[in-house]
Amino acid sequence: MDVLGMRLSARIKVPETKGEFAVVRSEGSDHWLEINWYADQEYRSGDELDHIAFQVADLDEALSELKTRGIEPISYVRDTEHSRWTYISDPDGIWIEVYQEKQ
Repeated sequence: MDVLGMRLSARIKVPETKGEFAVVRSEGSDHWLEINWYADQEYRSGDELDHIAFQVADLDEALSELKTRGIEPISYVRDTEHSRWTYISDPDGIWIEVYQEKQ
């Protein structure tokens, strides 16, 4: 999670579901993301989530930083009138959109 600026702030087991959840936050933000896992459900890697997106100030700079960490885009950079974006993949194969809004 450090790669996209989020840090684990809590990881809690849930006895009722035999699962657990994790809470991640971006530094200096009141926003957080809760990631849930339930042991009793059939799970196939990357099945439950299509993708999540992170806005960056400069897409080229973000991609350069990701590359230094061994992370390459899994698609070409798309460029529209209002934004630029591409995708990377997490270890489970879930797509992560990295995008920049144009001014």
